[in-house]
Amino acid sequence: MKRGFTLIEMVVSISIVTIIAVLFIANYHSSNKRTDLIMAAQNLVADLHAAQNNALGLVKYGATPALAEVPAGGWGISFDTSLNSYTLFADLDIPSTPSSPSPGYREYDPETEGNINYGARVTQLPPQIEIMELKTTDADEDTHLDDQVNVTFLPPDPSTNIYRVNAVATSTVLEIKFREKQNNTTKTVRINFLGLAEVSD
Repeated sequence: MKRGFTLIEMVVSISIVTIIAVLFIANYHSSNKRTDLIMAAQNLVADLHAAQNNALGLVKYGATPALAEVPAGGWGISFDTSLNSYTLFADLDIPSTPSSPSPGYREYDPETEGNINYGARVTQLPPQIEIMELKTTDADEDTHLDDQVNVTFLPPDPSTNIYRVNAVATSTVLEIKFREKQNNTTKTVRINFLGLAEVSD
């Protein structure tokens, strides 16, 4: 006489399979979110290098090739903690000197310097990723938390400027901390005054 599964055995078997499937799916979604966080940090490093390469390569910015010019202040990236994006922009203002200050130098003007049709680029972060913190360190090793920071690269070296917009001051190191909102995990991108950019954790 053949014996089949009882109702209780079937319920237990289905429950075990369901629990395993739920655990697998939850782990899969968590891994995807970690991957998005890592990719956001790596993409930022690539974009910082792109801004450096634009400055080194004397890439022009303008509506048409005939009207385009090499930006006087180089190329840079503008960060703002209130936005879910950052912008690769052309700094059109001439560099400041002690005898000739240039008020717009190292600052980002979205009206004139962030036009994606002229060569700028806006990188939108995934919805669950945010710029949690912009931490700058100055030459005296003092650290500051800022809302807006611009990193610009001025040819021919290119020299690196880390500019604290609200403080109207420069720093030697910037750390951009990304946060994945659901799991509260973070990744930090660090760039220094030499232009070296890396994912630091």
